[in-house]
Amino acid sequence: MSELHVALGVLCGVTGGPASYGIRLAQALVALADAPRLTIVTDRPERFASIGCDVVALPMRGGVDRLRWQHLALPAALRRIAPTIYHDTKNALPRGLRVPAVVTVHDLAYHVMPETFGLASRLFLRRATRDAVRRSACIVVPSLATAADVARFHPDCQARVHVVYHGIDAPAPVAPERLAAVRTRLALPERYVLHVGTIQQRKNVDVLVRAVRAARTELPDLRVVLAGRRGWRSEAAFAEIAADDTAHWLGEVAQDDLQALYAGATLFGSPSGYEGFGLAVADALAAGVPTLAAAAGSLPELCGDAAVLLPPADVSVWSRAIIELVGDPARRARLAQSGRQRANEFTWERAAADTLTAYRLARGGAQASTSVPRLTSGHVGPGR
Repeated sequence: MSELHVALGVLCGVTGGPASYGIRLAQALVALADAPRLTIVTDRPERFASIGCDVVALPMRGGVDRLRWQHLALPAALRRIAPTIYHDTKNALPRGLRVPAVVTVHDLAYHVMPETFGLASRLFLRRATRDAVRRSACIVVPSLATAADVARFHPDCQARVHVVYHGIDAPAPVAPERLAAVRTRLALPERYVLHVGTIQQRKNVDVLVRAVRAARTELPDLRVVLAGRRGWRSEAAFAEIAADDTAHWLGEVAQDDLQALYAGATLFGSPSGYEGFGLAVADALAAGVPTLAAAAGSLPELCGDAAVLLPPADVSVWSRAIIELVGDPARRARLAQSGRQRANEFTWERAAADTLTAYRLARGGAQASTSVPRLTSGHVGPGR
């Protein structure tokens, strides 16, 4: 066989899980002992300047310009690059592909929770994903839960599904003086429940704000701190934030500040009704923040026994769990330790190696699997 040359499409213009995934996957692929030749096609070439592979800049202005980027500019670039495999890292494929394709489907939230998306967004995502999974030689998903969703909504494609867990990066230590400086600059409270991620309807941020407010009947100094941009249908969350003068929304936060936010948090809370993997929860586990997460989507699969799993929308259950966990230092210490241990099981080296397997399957025309694995307990994970 000739050299495996992979063109990796990574859109970084909107920060968030897919962009972070594309960047870390590229870094890990290049570091493999049997690394393929890699060419990154991206709207933000500066994010890949130090990786050590070819980078093709393909500017995108955002919004509807993604259609031009995806179906005009990208196919033209791929004809010049002439890869043996194209891998799109964000649920879509360009028209006119002349080589086998791999697509990463991060989640199918627009199918599972359609009410949390606007009509135009829902229709676009459904159409783009349906087209991508139909035409791809291999479909990469980040969890068994997402694999089951692909089987449910695209049953003809399930034989091409390949589960590749994301890696979880160990956080850099945060020096006490650095933490103190960030506390002062961001006006962080002494004790807070942290939430990180785009604020949108399915994340149930309003549930967390209300739960912390209720918990203050017994923990008057406890606050909620929220980091992340405003997303789809976030009105309920921001109404609760506006009604609570102790809720602290920071908007998007620089990575260095984010590490300090995790380091200073008393608890981390994610009542999200659906996640395809859960990168913010993964980061909380890695940082040793005692974590409460929704028993929904991929989160039980990600967390195992390393987090307190709760119904995603029950304010009273969340409030009581927060009160009990804040009042139990020994349990918080156990969760911090088990969270770090759990996070250590997910490595980008393994993610890259498993993705390389998907490339070889796609190139050879073999099926990724004969059946889609399903989530059967909260204890499954990357070990195999």
